[in-house]
Amino acid sequence: MIVELLVRFANEGHYYNNISINPKKIKDVMAFPKEVFFTIDDVRVACDREDWDNIQKEITEKNDR
Repeated sequence: MIVELLVRFANEGHYYNNISINPKKIKDVMAFPKEVFFTIDDVRVACDREDWDNIQKEITEKNDR
């Protein structure tokens, strides 16, 4: 399953980059009230918490099928 996600990289203030990720490759998750930091392919990024929650919901629904 590949998911398109708007992220920001280290030292950036805004979410500018859309990336396609495989959620199974996500490591080192740090969830905060407004954003979530994680590592994907040895690159540290952050995404909006709402986007993260939607991805987690989608993964859960897919696993329940």
